[in-house]
Amino acid sequence: MALQPTKSKNPFGKEQRVLFLPESWKRLISVTRHKAINSGYTLVEAEFGAGKSTFGLILEKRLLLDESVDCQRVQVHPLSTYDQIYNQLPKDRKRPVVVVVDDAHEASTSLLVHLTEPKENVFWLLLGEAGTSERVSDFYNNHVMLPLFTKQDCYEFLLKQLHGRPKMMQLSQMQSDTIWYASKGLPKYIIEQAEKSIQRLVSGYESNESFEKADKGWWTTAILAVAVLAFVIALFVTDSEESKPTNLQNQNLQVIEETPDETSELEKDANQTISDSNKSEQLQLESEAADPIAKIALSEPEPVPTELVVVAKPEFEQWFESQSRDHYSVQLYSNTKQLAADEFQHSLDLADSYVYKATVNDEVRYRVLWGSYATRAEAEQAISSLPKRILNQQPWIRPFSAIANEISQ
Repeated sequence: MALQPTKSKNPFGKEQRVLFLPESWKRLISVTRHKAINSGYTLVEAEFGAGKSTFGLILEKRLLLDESVDCQRVQVHPLSTYDQIYNQLPKDRKRPVVVVVDDAHEASTSLLVHLTEPKENVFWLLLGEAGTSERVSDFYNNHVMLPLFTKQDCYEFLLKQLHGRPKMMQLSQMQSDTIWYASKGLPKYIIEQAEKSIQRLVSGYESNESFEKADKGWWTTAILAVAVLAFVIALFVTDSEESKPTNLQNQNLQVIEETPDETSELEKDANQTISDSNKSEQLQLESEAADPIAKIALSEPEPVPTELVVVAKPEFEQWFESQSRDHYSVQLYSNTKQLAADEFQHSLDLADSYVYKATVNDEVRYRVLWGSYATRAEAEQAISSLPKRILNQQPWIRPFSAIANEISQ
């Protein structure tokens, strides 16, 4: 049964999103737990899309499993007051309580000042966007930035989020690195970029599936056409064989009806023909015995001249101009020396591989491109078939639009 990826749910939807805890966040949670014993406060600033609300949710779940502290999460807005927040806390506080104040940047300045005042067994953890520390002078020496995702964090998050999904929806380390660079380590944009990559993979899969169905339909039609043609030929051959006995009977009747004079004349002609034939055979035998070289020459067929057709490989510029800028190619090698790039390209023995010159950061480099692919999925599949010595060069899937910009510099 064919897989129907379009019917599957979005793996990055809010209802299916996993809570991923990178190592940097684990360390921050550990520091918060130790500081909560002495009460006080800490402001954690984060860029928009850095996942501060997710961090607060994970912190709450982790501390609820810790018997040494309690945790409560509240969300504030411009009209929130200190009494409203404080009255939500448990009255009998035998253990320190970590109060996670989400969206602290929305709170009024007077409320932020109140939250810096010490309370027994209460530790305020304020989560706000970048710039919140500038509103209260006490925050200057008591605030930290929420760590962004590293490249490895991004890859591990995507692996966990896509666990159990079809193979064609999995993202490789190379694709994960591309997503991380585009998102600058912000979880919100990592999810957005990953959704786009998944959509492209699914679209490429559906296109391939449609092509396979059309290809199967074409083959079915061709087979039926051949079968019909064979049936018609069989009928024609059968009719021809049935008509042969009738023709032979007509010829026999004609021979029987001939007169005796005609029969004798035919016998004379036959005898004359046999005599001439015997003389010709005798002359031929004498000729063959007299000239053995001619016999050898006649027995060997004359050589048939063969025509060598050489298909010229198109130059890089001609090949590159014929490619769609929406398609992709695979960069297999890059070097500052043209000779090294040429030698690598010649050693590949791959069709559609070319060396081109590019200027990167004011440095001239010679790069080896291979192939043209409509989707990243096709390019990824092509890379998987390469030998290990080429994979060691870490092939890079690149859109033709980016290569065109690189060449034009």
